[in-house]
Amino acid sequence: MSDPFFGGGAFRLFDIMFVLVPILVIGGFVFVFGSMIYTAVSNIQKPLLTRRARVVAKRVRHSTHHHHHGDHHHHSHHTAYYVTFEFEDGRREEFSVRGDQYGLLVEGDEGTLQSQGTWFKGFYRD
Repeated sequence: MSDPFFGGGAFRLFDIMFVLVPILVIGGFVFVFGSMIYTAVSNIQKPLLTRRARVVAKRVRHSTHHHHHGDHHHHSHHTAYYVTFEFEDGRREEFSVRGDQYGLLVEGDEGTLQSQGTWFKGFYRD
């Protein structure tokens, strides 16, 4: 009786995985890199906006990635910082900011926000 995965003496499952896994990994990298390029090009094409705004919310997102290399386990940690601004017309937008920028902003701060597309460019208090 022939095994459907390991038939004919050849390790067909191994052969399939040997091709499929690298294609999926490379495809994932291409997708992520392509998305980053698309976002950058889209933002570059948008005007630099300078608007009156108020800081209305701040949040932090922590993520941990576990990597296994043989007997070695490695953890990498990433923290993302977000600030929500409210404009004079009542609309709100959230921007990703660097940690040092996050630390300088306080809910209730009022001033001038500069942004370009989804990019936070700066906030200047009155």
